Amino acid sequence: MSSQSPPPLPQPTLPLLTRSSYYVGLLLFRTFGRVFFALGSISKNSPPGTSPALIKSYPSTPHLKNRIFYPPNHTSPSAPIPLYLSIHGGGFAFGEPSMDDAVNAKVSAEWNVLVISLDYPKAPTARYPIPTQQLVATILSILADASLPFDRQRVAIGGYSAGGTLALSASMDPELKGKIHAVTPFYPVTDFTTGAAVKKDTRPYKHAGEVDDLLKIVPLALYGYVPVGQELRAPGLSPAFAAREELPEWVCAVGAELDILCNEAGLMMGRLAGKELVKVGETEGLGGQDKDGFEAEGGRLKWVFVKGAGHGFTHGWGAPSKEDAEKGKKDADEAYRLVGEWLFDGAFKVGT
Repeated sequence: MSSQSPPPLPQPTLPLLTRSSYYVGLLLFRTFGRVFFALGSISKNSPPGTSPALIKSYPSTPHLKNRIFYPPNHTSPSAPIPLYLSIHGGGFAFGEPSMDDAVNAKVSAEWNVLVISLDYPKAPTARYPIPTQQLVATILSILADASLPFDRQRVAIGGYSAGGTLALSASMDPELKGKIHAVTPFYPVTDFTTGAAVKKDTRPYKHAGEVDDLLKIVPLALYGYVPVGQELRAPGLSPAFAAREELPEWVCAVGAELDILCNEAGLMMGRLAGKELVKVGETEGLGGQDKDGFEAEGGRLKWVFVKGAGHGFTHGWGAPSKEDAEKGKKDADEAYRLVGEWLFDGAFKVGT
């Protein structure tokens, strides 16, 4: 007897007052983000070697500016190198590619790859699936751009937080089937069926009364990014419900232990690998040794669990002390090393 599909789970219509307050809150959040990053760029110069070599838009998405990073040792006659498409985070509502300049320059230099930091339209004025559709249009233009010296057989996409979610979503688009060979989301949102309270109960806390600032963003992001009536289990929205064949051949997700999004990222990887799941709060997740990291399908699936790290650890965000900041940098260096080695042992390996 075949199992029945779960009943539809559409995004509900919120009360008018709640919708109004969330909408205004998101616009303020987005405006504050723009002002914050603008002031930051004025008040301090970019560290040496972190500026993009080129900023480029395409006719398919002329309003979106993408930042291109070449490794330091690259020269014009060099052989084509792998391409890594990177998508910034920001709760789907704010941020811009320039906020990731330092990490993208680092990835380009350490992995010896061409990195293109992609822009996308933001909520609440652009809701799912518009950001994914715009990203796909830009990526198709990049893949057709003969002026960029990258190997079309070695293309990966990744991102941070909301950017990780969008990387997963874009990689499932039928137009990119077979053209994106690996996806590497860092601490992504993968399940829009669970709210802030459920997510909160899936992460460990260091001390009683600790508050996770990310919890304040979850209701806003859920409202701003997801249109009313949208099926919340749609894989392009909630990648935790994606079938294995919908994603690229190579998938490596990075989760941070002290992040409310960690459990659902591990859950996605567990489902893809056919792992036995356990109950975690009101939802489910990885158990036993699998929770701390695993590989499956001959390395094609990889779960990287960063113990003691929080959301945004790759960028040094939210570190309350100098010691925490130093640990975060070490954690980030190790995560990038693991993901880079995984790519070059697999999807980027010549002849695969």
